[in-house]
Amino acid sequence: MEAIEQIPKQTKKILTDITGDPRLEVAIKMTLKDAAKYRLNEINKSIKKFSGKYRIDFSNFEKSWKEGKIKDKFPYNIEKDYLEWDSLITRKNKLERILKWIIWIQMTSLH
Repeated sequence: MEAIEQIPKQTKKILTDITGDPRLEVAIKMTLKDAAKYRLNEINKSIKKFSGKYRIDFSNFEKSWKEGKIKDKFPYNIEKDYLEWDSLITRKNKLERILKWIIWIQMTSLH
């Protein structure tokens, strides 16, 4: 609770106005959940672009990469795609865990 008291009044107002919930703690959780969902959606769009570009999902692309089945895998653009795609998968997994935690917190605070 101490940290919530340190949030500037204008920020509190914005959070409660955005969510429509006057309870600041609830508004914060709702905003975090919405932000995580939004980011996850954006990451999924980027992942889908790579899957479409290479006509394969990342796990199969990575397997082919490691097994040396990708021809010319070290040109800058292909290596860059691999690293970016890998990073997106890592961020996606992290955000999915965060979203589950936020949902769990919301569920347990109802009781």
